[in-house]
Amino acid sequence: MLLVVGLLAGACSSPQNTSTQPSPTASASAAASPSISISPGAESPVPAQILSPAPDLPVANLCSTQITVTANGNAIPLLCQSGAVNVPAWRFYADVSASILGLGLNPTAGQVEAAICDDFKRGHATKVEEDSGYKLASTYYGWNFNIDPEKVTCQ
Repeated sequence: MLLVVGLLAGACSSPQNTSTQPSPTASASAAASPSISISPGAESPVPAQILSPAPDLPVANLCSTQITVTANGNAIPLLCQSGAVNVPAWRFYADVSASILGLGLNPTAGQVEAAICDDFKRGHATKVEEDSGYKLASTYYGWNFNIDPEKVTCQ
């Protein structure tokens, strides 16, 4: 939170920004709202391809837009404005959320929950990180489970 305040204070006291790059305050406000995961900026389409650790081609479209790593260690945006999976975000979460991202097109709800628990245990994902991994996987594979990774109970 101090980082956000520092960025805001610095932005208020600095001369008018004439560059075309987004202000750091945009990233700071997005960091305060983890549910915001859609790209506000330019995006490029990416040809369909299997993104590691996925075993299948995506059901969703792929795109590329710059990610920002927030103060709590997460990457945003997860998706582009078009709703496509942001490839740099997928790659950011590929290690910490490898189990959920590698499940494939047709898992059961039990397999999804087991993958979430595996990511907590082996990937050392935080609940917020795994929530992002789950959102990416759900979009990539077209899943429609009613699962909240932050509420999954692991043994």
